[in-house]
Amino acid sequence: MLGTRFVVQTDNVANTFFKTQKKLSPKQARWQEFLAEYDFMWEHKPGKHNQVADALSRKEEFVAVYSISKPETDFLDRISLCAANDSLYIKWMGQVQDGTMRRYWIEDDLLHFKGGRIVVPNGGGLRKDLMKEAHDTTWAGHPGVERMLALLSRVYFWPKMQDDTEAYVKNCHVCQMDKTKRKKEAGLLQPLPIPERPWLSVSMNFISGFPKVDGKASIMVVADRFSKYFVFIAAPNLCSSEIAAELFYKYVVKYFGVPADTVSDRDTRFTGRFWTALFNMMGTELKFSTANHPQTDGQTERINHFLEEYLRHYATASQRNWVALLDTVQFCYNLHKSSATEMSPFEIVLGK
Repeated sequence: MLGTRFVVQTDNVANTFFKTQKKLSPKQARWQEFLAEYDFMWEHKPGKHNQVADALSRKEEFVAVYSISKPETDFLDRISLCAANDSLYIKWMGQVQDGTMRRYWIEDDLLHFKGGRIVVPNGGGLRKDLMKEAHDTTWAGHPGVERMLALLSRVYFWPKMQDDTEAYVKNCHVCQMDKTKRKKEAGLLQPLPIPERPWLSVSMNFISGFPKVDGKASIMVVADRFSKYFVFIAAPNLCSSEIAAELFYKYVVKYFGVPADTVSDRDTRFTGRFWTALFNMMGTELKFSTANHPQTDGQTERINHFLEEYLRHYATASQRNWVALLDTVQFCYNLHKSSATEMSPFEIVLGK
């Protein structure tokens, strides 16, 4: 641009006074000396009219995609193969095409039921494989009939699905050995007040007596009383209030914030030191006192029972893999539908 006269259009009106500015910083003085060699004029142009500059500064950039990975399964191919040999399935396909069966529709050459669920034909062991996946695996955790049916019916459907699910659960050898019959406690129910939103009120409990693995011999159980979302944390056997506060901050506060209150079966000395240690860890300068109200929380005791049952299902003979199972059991429980909310904790907390 040297030796030619040109115009610089800018949407920054302050730039137009750069040549005539009297007081300059050292950096501005260097720039003014550099620009003195060029013969140009500043011209202010509002941003909404400066479309050419916007087109240059906002032009599309093509980013190279190096790798996209996603899981794939051949189960839909197995459904298509078995459907071609199932006379009842073929009959339903014909009725859907004729318009005589309106609760079903055809998509990708497969029958779908209301809610977009895939209809599974009776053949090839497909239904048995699905029930095994939704019951025996570590992510499913040997659920009862209602929870297992909720898992299956999110994606799949077949006639008399509930009857098949009940028969599968009743004939599960692991459930027969490990699970115990439960009955309602005697006496009047005096429930705690229901929180208004997730992670406003939590309950905290400890299960001890596990084989020592990497310095861990107990489990710290933290529950959101609103959504029934649970967090399972491996902890030392003698878990002081300072260590409990550190674990609570790392696995709960970091993701969900500080609750307004906690319900714990520890004594007042523990709860007082717990809150003091937690606030010190957060670096707050506000002064808090701890109010203690004797309460009990049956839902935490109930989840302790569930956790112990789960570990009995999948623990090895040496019982030293219980720490490795905690992440999966947390995913397992939070995936299942709660009878109290009719939704899974994941749905309430994460919205899906």
